[in-house]
Amino acid sequence: MTGSQKQAYSHSKNFLQSQFVNTVETNLDQSFGLMMSSLWDYMTLQELAPERNLDVIKVDVSHVNNITNKTQLLWFGHSSFLLQTANQTLLFDPIFSDTAAPHPTLGSKRYSKNLPIEPAQLPPIDAVIISHDHYDHLDYPSIMKLDAKVKHYYVPLGVGQHLLHWGIAPERISEMDWWQANDLNDIKLTFTPARHFSGRRLGNSNSTLWGGWMIEAPMQRIFFSGDSGYGPHFKEIGQRFGPIDIALLDTGQYNSRWRAIHMVPKQSLQAAKDLRARILMPVHWGAFTLSLHPWDEPAEQTKLLAQQQNQAFVIPRIGELMQLLHEPIVRNSWWQKY
Repeated sequence: MTGSQKQAYSHSKNFLQSQFVNTVETNLDQSFGLMMSSLWDYMTLQELAPERNLDVIKVDVSHVNNITNKTQLLWFGHSSFLLQTANQTLLFDPIFSDTAAPHPTLGSKRYSKNLPIEPAQLPPIDAVIISHDHYDHLDYPSIMKLDAKVKHYYVPLGVGQHLLHWGIAPERISEMDWWQANDLNDIKLTFTPARHFSGRRLGNSNSTLWGGWMIEAPMQRIFFSGDSGYGPHFKEIGQRFGPIDIALLDTGQYNSRWRAIHMVPKQSLQAAKDLRARILMPVHWGAFTLSLHPWDEPAEQTKLLAQQQNQAFVIPRIGELMQLLHEPIVRNSWWQKY
């Protein structure tokens, strides 16, 4: 981070000395020993991915091009989703690559050989919205494939530097701090706190901010947590914006070593209650193996716990075009087939 960048971000309450910080103490053990033990577990544990290709629903292109008076959501797996509401098309954390890593040899393959819809078939995109700069949320090849369709990018403080480096004009980028808001015609978009960290290479950890997004549309209030451990910020978000119609919550790639920065399903259920969310949708799973739990555990545990706690939930198939005004609907446990 340059001196001018440090000066630009010094106004943020979340920026101390040379990096961004969480609102509560969050210890991240990033020692060499921990990284090596995690890598060993990742390489030696079995049955973390589906036994066969994960089928997706192929999207009828006309259904995403004709969006008048619709509020619909299309999940691509992991944390990528297309939201269409108030006649606007928003795309969150798009990653369409086969791996979620700085190089294809460093990551596991996507569970699905095909995407529900190819990037070239997507309609014009009013906004691409990024939660943080980790490779499984900010994917250079995907951004380059999409850029000609995109009107504007909304990103956390510091993340705009990546886009500028990739050739995207500064007037098409809005960097936002926690609790800052922007209006997209009839939609209000607010960047909210999360408990996580950032960085795309060794030595630049936490030089950019991370967070979640609150989307207030005329017919729906939708919340996306980004990557986040459990913390008091969920209750504050619920107090400011609740009740929330549907909350897409980090519920995957968890690990005992990462308990401060990702939520296990039990914590996601509590976060949904804190948010006063009518419906919980678990995300950050279903596309890549980035941690040490069975790939379908987030879905299975979310279903069991939500039923026990009388919490409405949705776990759509990848590619299912959900009409949010009619949710929740009863679905089969599709992940059990794999």
